[in-house]
Amino acid sequence: MNSEQLRSQNDYQLIVDKIYQKEQFDFVGIALQSTQSPHLIKWDFVAGNTNEKFRKIVLRSGIGIAGLVVRTGKPFWDNNLDHYQYSDEMYTPIAKSESLQSAIAVPIISPLTKLVRGVLLAGYRFDNKKVSEQSALTLSQYL
Repeated sequence: MNSEQLRSQNDYQLIVDKIYQKEQFDFVGIALQSTQSPHLIKWDFVAGNTNEKFRKIVLRSGIGIAGLVVRTGKPFWDNNLDHYQYSDEMYTPIAKSESLQSAIAVPIISPLTKLVRGVLLAGYRFDNKKVSEQSALTLSQYL
């Protein structure tokens, strides 16, 4: 790994930490697509996690909130994540493992290829905290 890759990875953790501290989300994470085949998308940078289960999660295009954002390249949010079951297309493993009730995910777009490179996700564990289009705009400002 060259120094530019190290620097950008460090930048992503700094972004996650800054959002977590400044925006008061209970959980913030970034999943990036691997540059090596088979180009898996995994949660590499997180803050506010309650366990290490996120390390085993691999995003699948079109499945769950983050997978939908990878496929469409558009932000998506939901304030009722608790009702999704494992068999549902919108089942979100990161939300289950971190007990998130609401979450927002925005795409991370590569400036070179203009393709989705990953996902920035933030969420709340309590019903009384909601995400919205404004949450998407706020998160996008960090990218």
